[in-house]
Amino acid sequence: MDNIQAQMMRDELQGQEIGGWVIDGFLGNGKSAVVLPASKDGMRGAIKVFHRELVERYGKEMQYERILREKSLVGAHHENLVKILDGGECPATGYLYVVMESLPYKNLHECIADIPLAAVPGIISQIASAARYLEDRQLAHRDIKPENIVISDDYSKATLLDLGVLLPIGAESLTDVDQRQFIGTLRYSSPEFLFRQEENTIEGWRAVTFYQLGAVLHDLLMKKVLFEDFTDPFPRLVEAVKSEKPHIASEDHRCVHLANRCLMKQASTRLELVKWADFHLDEPLINPAVVARERVLQRQQYQRKAMGPQQPAAMATSQIKRMLEDACNQFETRLAAFFNGTGMFPLRMTHTSSEPANKKFQIYIQFERDDDLGLPCSLSVLIDVVLMDVNAGEPVFRATMASALAPAPISTIASRPDQSCAGDLPALLDGPFLEGALVGYLEAAYNAIDQGVALTPDVGFPLTCN
Repeated sequence: MDNIQAQMMRDELQGQEIGGWVIDGFLGNGKSAVVLPASKDGMRGAIKVFHRELVERYGKEMQYERILREKSLVGAHHENLVKILDGGECPATGYLYVVMESLPYKNLHECIADIPLAAVPGIISQIASAARYLEDRQLAHRDIKPENIVISDDYSKATLLDLGVLLPIGAESLTDVDQRQFIGTLRYSSPEFLFRQEENTIEGWRAVTFYQLGAVLHDLLMKKVLFEDFTDPFPRLVEAVKSEKPHIASEDHRCVHLANRCLMKQASTRLELVKWADFHLDEPLINPAVVARERVLQRQQYQRKAMGPQQPAAMATSQIKRMLEDACNQFETRLAAFFNGTGMFPLRMTHTSSEPANKKFQIYIQFERDDDLGLPCSLSVLIDVVLMDVNAGEPVFRATMASALAPAPISTIASRPDQSCAGDLPALLDGPFLEGALVGYLEAAYNAIDQGVALTPDVGFPLTCN
């Protein structure tokens, strides 16, 4: 809709009733509708009235179906989701319309440069909560972006708008599945969504939602739109969505780490690394592992040359081998620095093995008995690291750990891993996972000794890190 069409609709509708709502002003317009203040039975709202010609051109049935989806939320309430008040087709005028609460605030895109860093965790937590509210009702938003989020003047309350693109998850419809029409915003779409390869399941749409939340978080932290340097020409932006890793830096390391995980190119990897609970950024840090992460030195900052959207399965064995060797060397270096720096652990023997065919390597650590440290038994720790994915040239790993206590060194640990973490190497090596698990196993060994547990030679007593 151009400005002339919007002006004509604005003038035509002043003082008119649409679905019983009396129009008295103008708020703005979008691609296919005007938004106007309106009242009915003492209620005030913002009515979106769709241009008749554009509706007919692009499909009245399609638009009406979307309006009914929005109308299904009449009476539903979430404090961070815009309230839908009414909607349908006006019998007197034939106009399609939706009425929502009127929110006199700017959207995030308009004021993003002014939003303080301290407000960012609360904003993203609130929008994630609204998105999960929709998911719990089997609905996917599909177009979460700064322009569809308004923020109160004090930056304390964010509200998710534009429910016209809602999709019932799992539903097969002519509009959204058979025609495979792209509904969303390219810049803020995950690769699988952009190329219409998303899975029409709860998990598939959750992966899309996580990506879009990460994109909004990127903009809040970086004070600029995602892929700003790749805007023109259009194919360049498409390629950036497909293969470019955004650079994100901020004093809020929790937010940076979450944004990076959300913006993983592969949906399956995204779901491995991100959970709904991760968006509770506005809650106090009470998890010891999270607290430990906040105490470590600032995460290593470096950039890697993008290798393209290769997947481990499609990579040459030599490439996988080099990645595994590099990761194993970094693990060994980090472990040595930790053990030597703390002085808490006995002398040790470290054995490594690599299986490029299975995209994994192992580090097996055997600690000697040390009566001076009060450890008259042998502690063993197994670290198993698997290459999960390559995200814009950066390898992503899953590390699991297990530990056992025995009278003497044992050749292997039979117990199942009790610790697990996934992410890039900085997340695994500099976060709380590795050091926390090692100290936890050492403490568990002392507890087992205090409790007088029976130790079995060659097998060992499995230790659990709390």
